[in-house]
Order: sequence, then structure tokens, then C-alpha cells
Amino acid sequence: YRDFSFVDAVSGILNIGCHDPPCMGFGNAVVEPHNKRERNDTFQRFLNQLQVARFFRPPSKPTPMPSPVPTEDPTAGEPTTGFPTALDPPTELPTVTASPTVIQGRPPEEAVEAIEDKVSFHEARFADLLLRSAHPSGELWPSYLYTVRSFQSALKKMTSGVGPGEKNFFYVGDGYSANSLKYGLVNIAAFVAQGVVQSIYYDACDENSWEMIDYRYPISNSCGQEGKSYQQMVCDGNEEGMECEVDPVMVVRGMTHAKWVGAPPPMRCEDRSVGYWDHVTGMENHEIPTKNKRGRSDIKGCCWWGRGVLQVRGVCTYGKLNHWLGAKAFMEGRPSLYPNIDFCKDPGAICHDKRSHELRWVTGMFHWVQTVQRSREYDYFPVLKKYVDGGRYANDVTFIDMVNTMLGGRPADVTKRKEMFLDALRAFNMIEVENNSTQTPAFAYCALGWNDASRSTCTECETNMDCTGLELCYAELKACNVTEEVVDDVAITEGAPGNDATGNNITGDAAVIGDSLLTMTAPLSIVTTNYCGKTWGDAAEKCASSCPSGMNIECAPGLSCFGDITTCTNDNSGDSHVALAKASSSNYCGVDWSDAHSKCWETCPQGTDAECPTNQKCFADIQC
Repeated sequence: YRDFSFVDAVSGILNIGCHDPPCMGFGNAVVEPHNKRERNDTFQRFLNQLQVARFFRPPSKPTPMPSPVPTEDPTAGEPTTGFPTALDPPTELPTVTASPTVIQGRPPEEAVEAIEDKVSFHEARFADLLLRSAHPSGELWPSYLYTVRSFQSALKKMTSGVGPGEKNFFYVGDGYSANSLKYGLVNIAAFVAQGVVQSIYYDACDENSWEMIDYRYPISNSCGQEGKSYQQMVCDGNEEGMECEVDPVMVVRGMTHAKWVGAPPPMRCEDRSVGYWDHVTGMENHEIPTKNKRGRSDIKGCCWWGRGVLQVRGVCTYGKLNHWLGAKAFMEGRPSLYPNIDFCKDPGAICHDKRSHELRWVTGMFHWVQTVQRSREYDYFPVLKKYVDGGRYANDVTFIDMVNTMLGGRPADVTKRKEMFLDALRAFNMIEVENNSTQTPAFAYCALGWNDASRSTCTECETNMDCTGLELCYAELKACNVTEEVVDDVAITEGAPGNDATGNNITGDAAVIGDSLLTMTAPLSIVTTNYCGKTWGDAAEKCASSCPSGMNIECAPGLSCFGDITTCTNDNSGDSHVALAKASSSNYCGVDWSDAHSKCWETCPQGTDAECPTNQKCFADIQC
């Protein structure tokens, strides 16, 4: 596939109309029709992207047939012994023991093929349940950085071929046990569950700068967050000295950053002192050096932040990557998956290299092997196998509890990891997917805003194109979620007025049908801190009229809509819930308190989870 004659012939036809190379120009001299090889280079790039050389290999040469007749007659000799002695049959079957390299070493081909087939068969469910990331709107979207195909590519590299070095192979089963495939699937489930917690949910490759000091994001967070110093995380024990050497003048810039409003830019390192990221103005401020939690106000040599699906960080981890997978292994004559990547000189290759789609997974799998599969503090494999052999995958928590103890994290991380582990087992059909939910199905409606109630047309929609004017299509718009309950063949709409036993009309919390009292949901009242005025001060002083959607079209001519007004009371506003708004203006939605605090995206004035988008809850005492 590197023979240029074919493309040269095509170039001859296209450029000078020559169908029979060698091609002649206007004289008798042979000309080259290839436009300085540009067409050849482009052709080769397409072949590489399509992996033609891999999938369309020429057939191997046939094995020569053996000689049909022997070169000389065999010598017929007399037997030297009598009849063979008949042995007694064995009393029991021999014990089959695992090869010493099965768990920590190269997995058997049978195990690799079985796990690859299983992942391919369930790839759609695998992506739907696990590879989804949080969008700023609160919805879960398919991950852009983490896909099934890139996972499969990385799994292939970490289980076969050149491999990551002995004792560093990702475990996919022993290849001989009855439950070998399930052993491998459970290991994958635990690994991907940790990946969701660390990176997939945020669709991040580079570590997000999330830690605030005095309500500011220090640029020096790249040196370490949560009080850590990544460049001081050196190796010890048998791996002492394997860490990368810190270069104070190295310059590395991250590729990804958080998506919430006001989020800091990607992390970076260079030889300079730094300030902080102002999430209000959306600009960096370097007038005053700002320290991170560790006390650093510079970013010299701070290039070792987390990257990839498991956020590998620290000079020791990058040194081990280079020792086993990178340029160091190649230079020392050992097999190397990435001989031209020096992870100590270019740690950002995990996120910016042309192979980053698989590097994000490969580095995470390697880290999983180092910290989980080869753990000396926990009996990882015995507990895993006992869990699988027990068969109580949905109810037995011993294995995932051990994994959570090993990996730690915030309570929200522990909960999320357990949920994703069970979802991974559902993806592989080890746990039945529950389809008997009794929850009311969610519908999408046209509205001016997600919290909009009074001005919503409640027109059902599938996309924004189904809505008119300034309305957009919102899922689970609670003001429009009206259900009906049938009692004695009489339909009663929740939230609608009814009649009592004497025929009197009633509204509010209950209606009576016959002799039975039917509890109802009161109409939803939306609290707002948006008011109309000529200026913010004018709106805050008068509280004349509200504009819940935050749009000027709700205000009288000459007035504009202003937000964050919590000074209005019942005395000077017609809104009966303004006082509640003042008390609840610090309620925001999020996956956890830190998520809600960092994003300040969606308010929940009444303090209920029902006001938040799917998969989020309401948290209080958040000062944005």
C-alpha cells in the first residue's frame, strides 16, 4: 500500500491526460504527473485513517506440501519389550491450576476474544448507560471524548499484541473457568464506573480547575488541588526513582476545561507567577499573586495534573507510564506501545496527541492495573471472583464496597460509582434492566424558560422547531405536567378545581367525589427574583412587575428586566411569594452541593428537588 505507481497513474490521467505511463510532456522528456507528491500524501493519509493495511492484508504464502514418499525404507525392528503394562485408572480428575501469568500477566487469547465479542454485542447499551456526560442545560448527552470504539481500541492494546509490559495487562478473565467471561466483565464494570466519576460525566480529558480559595479560582490549581502537590508525588519502594524529572521551564497547556458558566480555562504550566480566574468577568487577574490550597502562587513545573479517563496525575504516575508504555521502554530495548511519546517531556500527549482517543483509556487502564489489580492492601481478585460465583449481582455489595473503600472520594462519588457499576452490569445483561417503573413519564413542552409557568403555552414538542415565538422545547416542564386520576369512571384532573359533597366549588388541596376525599396538587407557583425597571435600583425599589423568564418583552415599554432582586416584600409587590424568594435565593440545583455551588446554573427557590432537571437535586446556602 505504499507503492506510488497507482496514484501516479491516476495523476497522469487527471493532470495531463496520459493513460499509459511513462507520460511524455510537450517534448520527448518524461514528466512526473504527481504534483509534488501531494496526491500521494493525501492518498496515504486516507489509507491510514481507514486502516487498510490492517484489514486488507495480502494472504500468506501457502505452506509447502510434505514430500509424498520417504527418501528410504524404514527399518523394521523387532519389539524389545512385551505387551504394555495396563495402568489402573486415576481415582479422581487432576486439579487444573491457573497459569501464574493469567491474573497479572498476559491474558489468554480465549479470554480476550470472549470479552471483545461481549463488548461489541452490547456496545449500544454500553454507550447509553455509561458514556454520557452532563450538559450545562442539566441533560445527559453522549460523551464526545469517550466512545465505545476508543474503549475497544484501548482494551485491545492493554490485553494483546505488544502489550503494556508483563504484570501490567488489563484483566479480562482467566480463560478457563466457567465464569471467566463474567470475571472480566465485572473488572471492566468497576473500571468504567470509576471513569464516569472521574472524567466521563464531565466529558473532560484534562483535570478541571474547580477548587476556590476565597471565592477565587487560583491559576496555580494546576500545581495541585485539595492540598496536594502533584510534582512532589514521587515513587517509592521498588519503583523509587522511576518518577519524571521536574522541568521548571516546561510549557504545557491543557485541552479541555469545565463547562459550567464562569468556569476557569484549561490548566497550564510555565515559568511565571500567577493570579486567579475571575468567574464574574470571565478574565484572568494577575495583579496580585494568588495561592492555591497548598500555598503555590506560581506554575513552574506544575505540568502533572490529572488527565484521561482516570485522571492520572503526579510525577510518579507519568514516570511509570513512560517506563512501561512510552519512550523510555523503547530506549531501553523493551516493548513499547508508544515508543515516540515521552510522557515525562510531553505529559499532555494524553489529551492532544493524534492517538488521544485511545490514550485517554489506555493510561486509565494502566493506572487501574497499578493501583487496583496489583493492590497489596486488598484481596481484589479473590473478592471479585467470590462476588461473581455467588451470582447475586444486584444485591451483593461486598465487591463494590471494597472498590469504594480502595478508591475513596466524596460521598457523592461513592454513590455515583456504585450506581454506575450496577449500570455497567446492566449493559452486559448481568442484571436485568428494570422496565416496570411506576413514575409518570416525562414530556417536553414549549415555554419561555424551564421554570416558566404563567406564560407557558404547554404545547407538546420534541425539538425547538416545534415551538413558536421565543419559546423553546423543555423536558419535564413541571407546570405543564398534568395527570388524570379516574375514580368511579369520573376523571379528576390534579390541580384543577372540584366540588364538595354539597355541590360547592372548591379549589386548592382537595376535592370530594361522592363520599371520598381526593387529595390534589395545588397549582404551581413560581418564585422569581426578576423585576422590571429603568435601572436595577429602580426595579429593586419599586418591585412593580415581575419578569420570570428574564426577558425584556415581559416589561412595559421603556423598562428592562433585571435579575437577582431579593429586596422585594409583600408590602410593595403583588407577588405573594416574594418574601419566599428572598429567603430561598441561595437554592441551586446540582449533582451535589459542590456541583451546584460551582455552576450556579438553575435555581430551585422553593427548596424542592422537583424544581431541578433530571439527575439533579436542590441544595441550599449557596452564595453565587
